Amino acid sequence: MNPTQLLSRIVSDSRRRTLGAALAVAGLLAGCGPAHVASYTPKRREYELPESAKEAPESTSPGSLWNDGRPASMLFTDARALRVNDLVVIKVEEVADARRSANTDIDRSSESSAEISQFLGLLEKLKDIDPALAPAKIGGKSSSGFKGKGNTGRTEYLSATVPAVVRKVLPNGNLFVEGHRVILVNAEEQHFYISGVVRPIDIDQENSVKSSMVADAEIEFVGRGVLTDNQKQGWFSNLLGKIWPF
Repeated sequence: MNPTQLLSRIVSDSRRRTLGAALAVAGLLAGCGPAHVASYTPKRREYELPESAKEAPESTSPGSLWNDGRPASMLFTDARALRVNDLVVIKVEEVADARRSANTDIDRSSESSAEISQFLGLLEKLKDIDPALAPAKIGGKSSSGFKGKGNTGRTEYLSATVPAVVRKVLPNGNLFVEGHRVILVNAEEQHFYISGVVRPIDIDQENSVKSSMVADAEIEFVGRGVLTDNQKQGWFSNLLGKIWPF
C-alpha cells in the first residue's frame, strides 16, 4: 500500500468514527424525551385546614363502619375518586362577562336683578352728579354645567379538560384535588394548573366534575416560549414606561 492510499484510509476511518459518535449522541438526546423551553418546577399547593376542622369524626361504636359526618357513598365504593391518589377529571368551563356604565349630566343657571328707586334722597343727589348713577341697579347672573360618561367591560372564556389527582381526603369526606398539564409545540410551552376542593357527591358516573363545583379553586393557564416572548415589551421600553413622568 502506497502512502497516498494509507492516508486516504486513515481519513476515511476518522470520518466513520466521527459520524458514529455524532449518531450516538443524537440517539442519546432523543432518548431523553422532549426538552422544556426552560427549567420548570411543577406547582404544588399545600391546602391547610382550620384547627377545628382537622379532627376526624369518631365512630359511633368501636369497629363500626359508620362515621358521623361521612357521606353514605363511602360504604359502597365505585369507580369514582374517593381516596388519595385517585384520579378525577375536571371539566373546566369558566365564563365571565361584566359590563358597567355611568352617565352624569348636571346643568345649573341662575339670574337675579334689583333696582333701588328711593334711598333717603341720596339717589337724587347722585342723579345731579351723574345721570348714569341713578336709579341704582344691581344684577347678577351665573351658570355652571358638568357632563361625564364612563364605560367598562371585561369578557373571559376558558374551556379545558384536565385530569386531577386526589392529594388529600378532608375529615368531612371532601377531596382536595390537584392537576397539571404541560404542552410543548414548536418551542412554545403551555402550562395548565388547577386545584380545589370537590365533594364526592358532585362527581358524576364518568368520574368527572365541572369546575363550577370546585371550591377554593385555583386555575392557571400560562405559556412561555417564542410567541410569548414576542408579545412582551423589551426591558428598556418597560423601564422607560415606568419612570417616564409625562
